[in-house]
Amino acid sequence: MQHVLGCLTGSVEGKEAILSLDDMLMAIFGLTLDDNATVSKDAVLSLINLTAEETGAIKVYELAKQVQPRFAIAEVASKQICDEQAELADAWSMVLSNLSRVEALVHSILDTLESTLPQLAKAFAKLEYNKKKCKLHYLAPIFCNLTQVPRGRELCCQPKYQLLEKLLPFASFEESVVRRGGTIGIIKNICFDAVYHDVILNEQDDILVAILQPLCGPEEFTDEEMEKLPIELQYLPESKTRETDPDLRRMLLECLLQLCATRRCREVLRAKGVYEILREYHKWEAKVGRESECLLACENVVDILIKKEDEIGLDNYKSVEVPADQADKFVQEDAAYVKSLLD
Repeated sequence: MQHVLGCLTGSVEGKEAILSLDDMLMAIFGLTLDDNATVSKDAVLSLINLTAEETGAIKVYELAKQVQPRFAIAEVASKQICDEQAELADAWSMVLSNLSRVEALVHSILDTLESTLPQLAKAFAKLEYNKKKCKLHYLAPIFCNLTQVPRGRELCCQPKYQLLEKLLPFASFEESVVRRGGTIGIIKNICFDAVYHDVILNEQDDILVAILQPLCGPEEFTDEEMEKLPIELQYLPESKTRETDPDLRRMLLECLLQLCATRRCREVLRAKGVYEILREYHKWEAKVGRESECLLACENVVDILIKKEDEIGLDNYKSVEVPADQADKFVQEDAAYVKSLLD
């Protein structure tokens, strides 16, 4: 296993060789459950490497279903993650993250995981859940991957599971960009699905706060402006900092843009002081963050929010069909604008 892990799964050629040998893969499956801790660890780490690309992930997942006796890899991973005493919980969460990243596998993985989603969310939300010092940060990308598909989004938003309320606070989790990024990815997937915009509006500001909090700084607002903001975003301390990762800032702004699709959402965003927050955010990004794509994403949202609904004249932007040539033109204009900011 040391040779397989270090010399084979660490190279493209080595991975291709192993993935072509069903007997070798099946042996690795069995060794993940070996009584020797070193052997089992190397076997699971090998699976992380083998599933890092889509073709490897599909091959591993499909072969695991054919093995006799069957090796239910998603179920094995889930049980390890939920076991408070599991020393390889982090490694197994990375395997499951790799597998669930492949959209074609998500429906089958959901069949396995649906009954354990509440326990997985509990493990994610309770820091120091694992007694062997596994952090379980990769549960965030797992949930994000599951929400790639409509069924995953539906399960995540079902009140009976209460998954969202457990996941949302980690959009601002400073200790791990993996946990933050995965959580923001969940929010983004939900926001991009107009079916859940009403759910978002009815969540007592939870999702909106999760989106806006990382974009907020310590700026002061007028009393009138402050009253518009969700209570959690009022009178933030002078020590308040913004999200440091530009990709995550851009994702958060894209969430807001998606919520601007319908008139009802736009009215709520205006009433909750989103424009005021983005006004101050734009000043910060221009001077401190200095990421042109984030500036453009911010301006795209502001351009909609500052318009009156009579000017917009649409209830739902998503109902508008944009001709392909016009879409290409908009992309080119955005690219030119971003370049001008860099220059």
